[in-house]
Amino acid sequence: MTRHQPEAERKSQIMRAARAVFIEKGFMAARMQDVARRARLSKGALYFYFPSKRDLFYALVEEEQRVTLSFLQRAEGDERPATIKLLDLGRQYLDYFAGLKSPPRFFLLMTEMAIRDEEIRERVQEIHQRFVRQLADIISEGQDRGEFGVIDPLAVAQLLKAFVDGLAGQSAVGIRPDVERLSTDGIRLIFEGLGLTPRPLPSIAEAG
Repeated sequence: MTRHQPEAERKSQIMRAARAVFIEKGFMAARMQDVARRARLSKGALYFYFPSKRDLFYALVEEEQRVTLSFLQRAEGDERPATIKLLDLGRQYLDYFAGLKSPPRFFLLMTEMAIRDEEIRERVQEIHQRFVRQLADIISEGQDRGEFGVIDPLAVAQLLKAFVDGLAGQSAVGIRPDVERLSTDGIRLIFEGLGLTPRPLPSIAEAG
């Protein structure tokens, strides 16, 4: 008999199993029965929490972005200068991808499925745009305070999101970021190259 678990714990159990099955078999070949077997649950229990394989995949897409989006959400209520918030965000993303216990391979699967499937592509694009908008708001805030020069906040946010996605993609194939190098000259190059050069520019360690 399956031990009773709180709903959140049960869903987490299912999602861990689904992540492993999707990575191993791919979305198209994976079956809900495979997930149920990996989770050691009945198919009925699985469908109770997730009505379809697609719903389960969507939940994993949301979870994949939850941590990185949470960094931005915390920054929204931060009263420090926008410059410091951007530096702190850079440190958090570098530490996150460098410290992952296992490569984020689902990120690559999610990207592959976004190419193949219109509905999944729309869901991934929605999360992407949410990230870009929140990051652009921080840059706009810095402009309003006179920290940054005249520059398109959305253009900068899109480029910075591309950097984050690049870190995720590299980490997925086992290439972890060199935190020391990227948190010094790498971060400085981004600020100076994008024209977001405050005087003086604090180090990323000072921002943390």
